[in-house]
Amino acid sequence: MEADRSMMEMKIAATAGLTRVTFEPGGVVFTLDAGEFITLQLDPSLAPSVEINIWPNGISVWLPYPGESDYIVLDSGNDELARLW
Repeated sequence: MEADRSMMEMKIAATAGLTRVTFEPGGVVFTLDAGEFITLQLDPSLAPSVEINIWPNGISVWLPYPGESDYIVLDSGNDELARLW
């Protein structure tokens, strides 16, 4: 999939060991090994409303209320994994 230039990309990476990445409020989960990453593609105007919480072995990404926009999750090869809302 070619990146949409009107969208911004946020890289979310696992730095040490198995990491669970959860997109809320929908509860969509991805598991990454150390060194792996996924990319969240979203409208740049919504970026200030995204909340990211990090703890050992986990990352939660709180997105603005569903219906505000589409959020696209890409793998490290830039292929679409999921489309949220």
